[in-house]
Amino acid sequence: MVYAVDTNIIFDILKDDPAFSQSAIDFLCGLSPLDSLIACDVVWAEASAGFNDKTEFRRRMASVGIAYSPIPEAAANRAGSIWRLARSMQKSKGSSRLAVVPDFLVGAHAMECADALITRDRGFMRRWFKDLTIADPSAKRM
Repeated sequence: MVYAVDTNIIFDILKDDPAFSQSAIDFLCGLSPLDSLIACDVVWAEASAGFNDKTEFRRRMASVGIAYSPIPEAAANRAGSIWRLARSMQKSKGSSRLAVVPDFLVGAHAMECADALITRDRGFMRRWFKDLTIADPSAKRM
């Protein structure tokens, strides 16, 4: 299986989050050696921002086995379509807080390029990407 990895999981592991790092590490250790981990360019950018030394960041990502995976055009188009729908729904409800495009890009990338998304942001992803398989290590289930 190919797993897309969300920023919150990368930070859990690389920043050793006291509440979530162990469950994230346990989840990754439970994967098959045939499984692969990818992070889209949005996730890569968000996660790399947490590191001053980009060489160290790349080394840490490689040590966890997460590869860089750019967003293909089909995923960008899917994200744009879903984001447009979300904006129209939020505006019709009078909401001043509009969803941001990067979250939709992460979900759409996972839909196009992976079999599942590893994230703790399962409510948002399940709402907008109903066919996306979500793996939340903190919930101990898929």
